[in-house]
Amino acid sequence: MFKLIKKNSILFFIFFFFFLFPFFVFSEEPSKDKSINNKQTVNTMKEREKRKEILIIEKQIKDGAEKIRDLEKQSEIYKKNIEMKKVQQITLNNELDILDTKISIVQNVRERTQLKIREVNLEIQSAELEVLRQEANIENQKERIAEFIRIIYQLDQQTPLEILFLHNSISDYFNQVKFIKKIEYQVQGILDELQINKQILKGDKKILENKGLELENFKKQYKEKQLDLEEQEANKHIFLEKTKNSESKFQALLLAVKEEIEQADAEITNLEKKLREEMGKKLSEEKETILNWPVIKNRITCIFHDPTYPFRKYFEHNGIDIRSLQGSPVFAAASGYVGRAKNAGMGYSYILIIHNNGFSTVYGHISKIYVKDGDYVSQGQVIGLSGGMPGTSGAGRYSTGPHLHFEVHLNGNTVDPVKYLP
Repeated sequence: MFKLIKKNSILFFIFFFFFLFPFFVFSEEPSKDKSINNKQTVNTMKEREKRKEILIIEKQIKDGAEKIRDLEKQSEIYKKNIEMKKVQQITLNNELDILDTKISIVQNVRERTQLKIREVNLEIQSAELEVLRQEANIENQKERIAEFIRIIYQLDQQTPLEILFLHNSISDYFNQVKFIKKIEYQVQGILDELQINKQILKGDKKILENKGLELENFKKQYKEKQLDLEEQEANKHIFLEKTKNSESKFQALLLAVKEEIEQADAEITNLEKKLREEMGKKLSEEKETILNWPVIKNRITCIFHDPTYPFRKYFEHNGIDIRSLQGSPVFAAASGYVGRAKNAGMGYSYILIIHNNGFSTVYGHISKIYVKDGDYVSQGQVIGLSGGMPGTSGAGRYSTGPHLHFEVHLNGNTVDPVKYLP
């Protein structure tokens, strides 16, 4: 009886081992493979969705770039129109056309800047999606590696006896060995891919950071262009107020401003020559003249010998106009002696400073003066407040708005200040 039971037990064990147990052992592997494949499918679908979003954004960026190119072409046309007007007779209508064209140019640049802001915002969205996509890829790869490691670990836990008894044949055993090797190769491939994706992610995050800085820069430019537009429109309004849309009043304004500027230029030239002779010894003791910005560095709104200057018929624009809010501090561009601090009331007020090495500087449209004739001033010292607002103290007969008119003279001749500013 005992022998029969023992015999039946052995037969049951053999039946279970050869017919049922392999099913449990090897059915686990496809199940795990299926689970991994399901996760991959879900992740692939998510990645495709992100990629689709990126492609839509790229299309929007391309459309925006085409609009920018069209605006650039239009801007060139505006500039050519100004060039044509410059060689024509200086009349009220021509000057108004130039002012209108300048306004159109600023509007054009502002619109382009607005489009660039939108473009960078889209690029940031695209970069953010790329970052999310790479992060998802990395997480997916980590999960796959973890799953494969679990499978290898479970298979490696089998003892030699289990290996011997849990396979129908030697070929089954070698199939499992091949399966493990295959998984190991896959793990190594995923590890290599993981390192590559980490580097890509690092690059994407850097791109995102740079785009953020670029966006802030364009926003700053947009604010400047908005201010430019307001100034140009105010300039046109002032111009119309002064001329009353009358050609005769415009020509009278030209002559009045010509007389005011010629008087100031003659006064500056004579004083500079006289004072330089008188202060020759003192000036020679000064260090080399190195100029600095007379107001906080800002945009130049009218260049040296500007070809669009409204009064070019009678005189050149012998300095630069630097944007500066009404009442901003004006600094001595270099150390020297105040040759003239002229308070002309509602006329053109200015400060002349004599420096060594043949240099002198002029600060025009001063609303308030803090120095007097003969004072010694150091570089960077506040000498007055800026002006230029029409109808205010120091602005003169005609001004285009708040700014500092800045001149540099070298050996008695006016030179372009930009060449000597840092």
